[in-house]
Amino acid sequence: SWHAGGCNPFFVAPLPERRALVADYGHGTIAVVCLLSGSILHVISLPPHTEPCGSSALRRPLGVARSAASLYVVDGVAACVLQLDLEGRLVRSFGGGGDSGLRACGDDASLPLLAPYGCAFAAAEAGSACGGSERRRSAGAREPLLYVVDSGRHRVVAYSADGRPRFAFGRRGSGAGCLHDPRGVAVHGGTVWVADMCNHRVALFTAEGAPAGAFGRHGSGPGRMQYPAGVAVSRSLLLVSEYVGGRLLVLSLRGDALQLLTPPPAAAPPGAAGA
Repeated sequence: SWHAGGCNPFFVAPLPERRALVADYGHGTIAVVCLLSGSILHVISLPPHTEPCGSSALRRPLGVARSAASLYVVDGVAACVLQLDLEGRLVRSFGGGGDSGLRACGDDASLPLLAPYGCAFAAAEAGSACGGSERRRSAGAREPLLYVVDSGRHRVVAYSADGRPRFAFGRRGSGAGCLHDPRGVAVHGGTVWVADMCNHRVALFTAEGAPAGAFGRHGSGPGRMQYPAGVAVSRSLLLVSEYVGGRLLVLSLRGDALQLLTPPPAAAPPGAAGA
């Protein structure tokens, strides 16, 4: 059982060969899990005495994502992102700095992360360049980006693959382009999907952070959500896990309800991953 021995799995990221990365903030580790058997194949943890963002170890991993060359782990205690190589060695940390006293949301990507949760990596694509003053230019190819949900500032921050802040989007509220305590994030086909937990919906943005719609409202009926926390895209399906309801919602990419899965209470999923 995942909950035996202090395990507390949170967000998940898919790997090739029917494996997945699971952030276990109960043990402060990242587990590589076989999806067929559920067995743990390998455990990744930082060596002791390292000090990412003032933390003595990888104490509370929440979000996890993978690129071709790196693993990215959101450390909820240090409020930063750890970049590891594929062997689990620390490369750098970024996004930290603690509470600067500025809880305004805005789109200032240089503000430190306040309460980060989920993250998702998007490989380079043809399209508009983004980042800094180039965010709205139309020429060039879109660089690889790591999207990190900053629940404390009700926003999403986009970083380059080496941890440089590019842009941020979202602000507290319930209108278009607003978020309220967001948690999970997924990227697919040039769209960023955000689990907008306290608005009980999934909010959509373009890869450059422009609002692109939303669906869902509070409740337990079809098309309704109860504090969605995890979100993932698998082929043509959108998977949404609930923090309070404990359900896994299977939706079309337009938000149409297709299937409802209710796991046992002890297995209620805080996160979701698509492969």
